[in-house]
Amino acid sequence: MISETGESNSADRLGNNESVQVIVRCRPLSLKEIEQQHISVVRIYSNRGVIEVENPKAKSDNERSKIFTYDSVYDEKSTQQALYDETIRPLVSSVLEGYNGCVFAYGQTGTGKTYTMEGGEDDDIGVIPRAFDQIWAHISRKTGVEFLVSVRYMEIYMEEIRDLLKVKSTKSHELREMPGEGVVVTNLHSQNCQSARDMLKAMRTGNINRTTGATNMNEHSSRSHAIFQIVIEMVEGQSKSMKVGKLNLVDLAGSERQSKTGATGERLKEATKINKALSSLGNVIYALAENSAHIPYRDSKLTRLLQDSLGGNSKTIMIANVGPASLNYDETIITLRYAYRAKSIKNKPTKNEDIKDGKLLMLQQEIERLKTLISEKSNGIDLNNLDELEEPDDEEVDDTEKEKQLELGKMEVDELAKKLKNLEKQMVHGGKDIVDSVNENELKLEQQKAEIAERKKREVEMQQRIELEEETCTELKQVFASLQQQVDFKRDKLKRLNNKLQSIRQEVKDNHEVYLKDRQEIESANDDAAMNLRQSFLVIDNFVPSEERSRIISLAQFDENLDNWIIRKEPTRMPPSERPIAHNYRRPISDYAIQQGQTNPRYRGENVLDLKLDMPLRTTQDYTPPAICPQVKALVNDVIKKEMENSHVTIKMAPHAVSRMSASKLEQEGKYKQALRSLVDVNSLKATNRPLPPRSAKSAYHLNV
Repeated sequence: MISETGESNSADRLGNNESVQVIVRCRPLSLKEIEQQHISVVRIYSNRGVIEVENPKAKSDNERSKIFTYDSVYDEKSTQQALYDETIRPLVSSVLEGYNGCVFAYGQTGTGKTYTMEGGEDDDIGVIPRAFDQIWAHISRKTGVEFLVSVRYMEIYMEEIRDLLKVKSTKSHELREMPGEGVVVTNLHSQNCQSARDMLKAMRTGNINRTTGATNMNEHSSRSHAIFQIVIEMVEGQSKSMKVGKLNLVDLAGSERQSKTGATGERLKEATKINKALSSLGNVIYALAENSAHIPYRDSKLTRLLQDSLGGNSKTIMIANVGPASLNYDETIITLRYAYRAKSIKNKPTKNEDIKDGKLLMLQQEIERLKTLISEKSNGIDLNNLDELEEPDDEEVDDTEKEKQLELGKMEVDELAKKLKNLEKQMVHGGKDIVDSVNENELKLEQQKAEIAERKKREVEMQQRIELEEETCTELKQVFASLQQQVDFKRDKLKRLNNKLQSIRQEVKDNHEVYLKDRQEIESANDDAAMNLRQSFLVIDNFVPSEERSRIISLAQFDENLDNWIIRKEPTRMPPSERPIAHNYRRPISDYAIQQGQTNPRYRGENVLDLKLDMPLRTTQDYTPPAICPQVKALVNDVIKKEMENSHVTIKMAPHAVSRMSASKLEQEGKYKQALRSLVDVNSLKATNRPLPPRSAKSAYHLNV
C-alpha cells in the first residue's frame, strides 16, 4: 500500500517543465559616455516587463524602435537588494530544498555583469554574497538537520579550465560525464565552509587569482568565464538518505568587438576565444529554442559545463546586462535578441533526494565509528590484554607494563578525540546559534519577501496578458456610430499592422545579415581547417611509411571525455624467441655488429671499466701559420688600401632625409635600390674616364668618391 507521503515525494521528483527565467538590467550612462555626448536610447517599463530601444541611425519609422518583453526588467535606478529579493531569492530557496540552480550574467563588455554578480562594498553587494547570507540564515534557522556545505571556484581562460582556489596545483582539470552527476571537472579543489564569511573569503581568494585585463571599454575587464559552485548536502535526523542542492553562479566574460575595445596581441587572442565560447553558447540556445535534434554542447567547455543549466536538470535564471548609450546600439540589440531566444528553453528540474553515497553520510558513519572506538578505549575494553601479564612472578615488571599500556591507551583516545572533533567541525548543525523567536521572525520575513516577489511577478504577467487581450478584443468591443468612424478605425488598425509587418521584415533582414556574417566566419574557419588537413595529409603521404601509417591508425581512438582523438600506448611485450641474444657479452649485441666488429673497431663493444683513466699520447700538434716578412706585409697592405680608395664609394644620408622610424619599409627598400643604381653608374663612369654629372643640392643621397 502506497502512503500519501510516498506519492507526494514521487510527484516532487518527477518535476515539471520550467522555462529559463530571463531578466534584463540596464546600467546608467558612464562618465566617459556623457563626456562624449552619447545619448540614452533605452526605455524601460518595469511594470510591464518591456524594454524599448531606439535606433539612432534609423532611415525610416519602421527601423526607429524595437520592443522586447521579458520576465522582469530593471532600469539604471534599480538596487541590488530589489533585484535579488524579486528574482534570485526564490531560486536559492529551491536549491535549499534539493534542486539544482544556476544564475549566469551575459552581456557586452562593460555593462555591469561582475557588478551584478559580486557587487561593491557594504550594502552594495551583489548576487553571490547575498546568496551566501541567505544560505547560512536558512541553516541557522533549521533545527534537526545536519548540513555539509562545500564550494568550488574555477575559470575557463583560453579554453582551459583553471582552479581559482588552488592555482599552484599541477593536476590537469578535464571534463568527465559521471552517471547521476552530469558533467564534472576532475581534480578540482573543494573547500568546506562553516559560515558565510568562509564562503566570502573563498570568493575573494578566487577573484585575486582570476584573469582580468584593461580594454578601451573597461579598465578591469574579465578575460575569462568564472563559475562559483556551491554544494549543500542535507540529512534530517537519523535518516540514511540525504538531499543535495547545487548552485552555479556564473560570471561570463563580455562579448566585444576589436574596433571598440582596441584589443591587440594577447588581448586579441583572449577576445577571440571569448567570442568563440559565447558563439557556441548562442548556438546551444538557438538549437534548444528550435527543438533541434542535435544540441552542440561539445563545441566548447563552457557549454558542456552549462549542459544541465540549459535544457537539463536545473532551475536557471539568465541576467542580460545592457548599456543605454547610442554608441552600443548594435551590441544592445544582439544581447536582447540573445536573451529573448533563451526564454523559450525548457528545463526539467528534479529534486536530488534519496542519495546514499554522499560525503555527509560518510562523515556521519566515520563519526559514529570514532565515538564507539573512544568509548571502548575509555572503558578499558582494549586493556583486557593486561590480564595476561599477571602470570609472571615479578610484580614490578607487571606494574610497569600496565602503566605503559594505560599511557598508550590514553594517547590513542586523545588522538581519536581530536580526529572526531575535526570531523564534527566539517558538519553544520542547523538552529543552534539563534533564539527560536528570532528564527520565527526571520522565517516570517523570508516568507513575506517570497510572497512580494511572487505577487510582483504575477502583476507583470497579468499586465502583459491584459495588453495582449486588449489588442485582440478591441475590435470586438468597439461600437461605431457611423460608417466613417468604422473606416477610420480600420485605417488605424491597418496602419498598425503595416508598421508591425515592416518591423518584422526589418527583424528578418537583420537576422539574415547576422546569419550571413556567422556563415562567413564558419566558412573561413572551415577553409582553414581544410587547408591544415590537406597539409597534414601531404606530409603523411610523402614522409610517413605506409606500415607506420597503418599502425598509428590502428592505435587511434576517440575519447568522448576529452572530445579529441588520442593514440593508445602500443603493447611493448616481446616473445622470448624474438628477444636479442647477448652472445656471451655483457649486453645484447646484434649479429651485424658482431660481424662488423671483427674488421671495424667502430662496432666493437667495450667495457668502460677496463679502459685506462690516463689520456693516450698525443699524436697531433697545433697549427702554426708560416711567418711573413714585415716589409712584404706592409707593402701588401699599402697596395690593398690604395686599391680600395680608388674604387670605394661612400653613401651618406642627407640631414633632411626621412628617418628610419618615420619611413616605411617599402620606402627604405626603394631608396636603397636607388643608391645601388647610383653606385653602378659612378663605377661605370670611372671605368670609362667620363666626367661625373653635377650633384643636386636637393638630392636625398650624396655620393662622395
